[in-house]
Amino acid sequence: MKFKIGVALSLITASVLMGETYELGKIEVTSEKDISQNPSVEVVSTETIKESEAKTVVDALQSVPSVYSDYTGARGESKVRVRGFSSTRVPIYIDGIPIYVPYDHNIDLARFKTYDIGEIDVSKGYVSPMYGANTMGGAINLITKKPTKELEGEVGAGVFSGNGYEEYATIGTKQEIYYGLLSVSNMQRDYYKLPSDYDSAGHQEGRKRSNSEYGDKKINIKVGYTPNSTDEYSLNYIAQRGEKEQPWFAMAQGTTTNNAYNRNWDWKDWDKTSYYLITKTAIGEHYLKTRLYYDEFYNKILFKGTPQSGAQDVVSEISEYDDHTFGGIIEGDIKIADNHLLKLSVSQKYDNHKDISSKSPNADLKDESKTLSLGAEYSWQLTDALTWTLGGSYDKNEITKAEYRNSAGTLIAGEFPKYDSDAFNPQTILTFHATKDLMFYGSVSQKSNMPTLKDRYSSKFGDYILNPSLDAERSTTYEVGSDWAFVDDHHAKVALFYTKTKDYIASVSGLTNTDATLGCTGTNCKQMQNFDQEEHKGVELTLDSLWSNQLKSTLSYTYIDAEIEDSKTANAQYTTDTPKHSYYASMTYSPIHSVDITPIIRHEGERYSNVSGSEKSSSYTVADIRVAYRPVKALELAVGIKNLFDEFYYYNNGYPQEGRNYYANVRYSF
Repeated sequence: MKFKIGVALSLITASVLMGETYELGKIEVTSEKDISQNPSVEVVSTETIKESEAKTVVDALQSVPSVYSDYTGARGESKVRVRGFSSTRVPIYIDGIPIYVPYDHNIDLARFKTYDIGEIDVSKGYVSPMYGANTMGGAINLITKKPTKELEGEVGAGVFSGNGYEEYATIGTKQEIYYGLLSVSNMQRDYYKLPSDYDSAGHQEGRKRSNSEYGDKKINIKVGYTPNSTDEYSLNYIAQRGEKEQPWFAMAQGTTTNNAYNRNWDWKDWDKTSYYLITKTAIGEHYLKTRLYYDEFYNKILFKGTPQSGAQDVVSEISEYDDHTFGGIIEGDIKIADNHLLKLSVSQKYDNHKDISSKSPNADLKDESKTLSLGAEYSWQLTDALTWTLGGSYDKNEITKAEYRNSAGTLIAGEFPKYDSDAFNPQTILTFHATKDLMFYGSVSQKSNMPTLKDRYSSKFGDYILNPSLDAERSTTYEVGSDWAFVDDHHAKVALFYTKTKDYIASVSGLTNTDATLGCTGTNCKQMQNFDQEEHKGVELTLDSLWSNQLKSTLSYTYIDAEIEDSKTANAQYTTDTPKHSYYASMTYSPIHSVDITPIIRHEGERYSNVSGSEKSSSYTVADIRVAYRPVKALELAVGIKNLFDEFYYYNNGYPQEGRNYYANVRYSF
């Protein structure tokens, strides 16, 4: 039944979609034919990305229950939260390769465009141990495309509000024993417009948001060798080159906040380069899989004067990072018997952070660490209807270099104390197929997150005392759910979850320190410590429906109650940036075969902006609409409006989001 629904849904959108999902890039198995499948994984398909006109990964993830946009205004970064967990607890992967920044585990997801994405897999409860370490809040895997024909490709171009334009091209070939793919893209924008209801306190020209320009370019090269029907060897190269401005803090009139960040940062370089080799080799009925990678991140920020200083174009300081990560994952899939599958993995990851000094030559700061993860997952199909999977990992993080530079730019002689942190992470999931169309599952997962180099060794502009001895954060998640294809063409999913965390790393203030080598001195210092306990509990409901050959829809509702317990932070009660209630609805109507009309509505309740709950954003509802026309099957013309009703909303007070905006594009597939 699910297969029939999936095929029918895809047939509504008749345009040609280039390529298929790159199977080597998957970690989680979602196919019902594989006994190790994880039924709790959410998949964002190419069709969903296109129909919602999701230009960035952040946009694409807004259709996933319990995944919320999280805009860090003080850094101008777009990220996501998963069931209340911040992005530093939810690692990002491309084709199973970890790509989060080594120093702080952050990543600006607005820099990642969707032109070459085949699907996005989101794991929230049970997370495969094959991912490696640090999946306490889940995992997000961006899986690229792979060609399927002798010659195929896609070219596209478009314009959108704010003097924005996009252009991209992908060409690929699939031959008998090899394949190749080349994808390039470019997106540029001068500004975005604010909603008409926004009553400004400044920092805009008319409704044009000041300092909101950005540009992103990307190239993706994939070469594969397939000597037979079972083996595959693929070499990949992805280079991203970005630059962006950070919009100034611009609080609406009549509101107050204690978190005004008057920063004027200009990212001259936001560059990321990934090299990776993925292989799959059959040994009888068993498989050996490897992932070897080298990932670079170069980041250069110009600190300029604030509008209040009158020196907006004067560069006062430069922040320059030159980081890289290299490592590998070896996985063995051992078929013990027809109904027994054992997976074993060894993952080793080396993180290297270099902070290039702009004040003093030969004073580059280096912090380095290595992370080992040993994973195992055993799946047993007890009956045709019942499958039990038991998994787990042992993760260990070791600091190998820890340097420190004082506020004058001078490196402190020697190194700071280096501590190890480790954790054992057992998990289990039981899946029961009551009928061919109705499935239930239940899981218990204990996961961890290692402290970052930034958590341990950053004074954060001199406000924090260093804390090298931080321990790993830990969480335990209980989840039950169901997946039901009913009444021929309707598909419902339900998930209930409860997560308890301990040793959560958070900031404590009001500390005294007299040792200048440890950062902040005085009686009003802060420090990152293991102390918070949190509870995240909620429910996710989704209904996908095919009403006719001309109409399909998706409805989802999420409830999350995320609270802080036993905190040293005064009045800390709430997890920030996590609305209790959210709704998502989309529909695609095709009045004739060549036309698709897709309206989308997204609602989120209020969010707390600080842990005390004294500041919060208002609830909001945003509506989009897209109309696509195909004069021939391979050619699609699309126009649309986002934020149709010009809703004024924000995730962080002082950083209003975009108002009503328009786009038009053309796509040709062959």
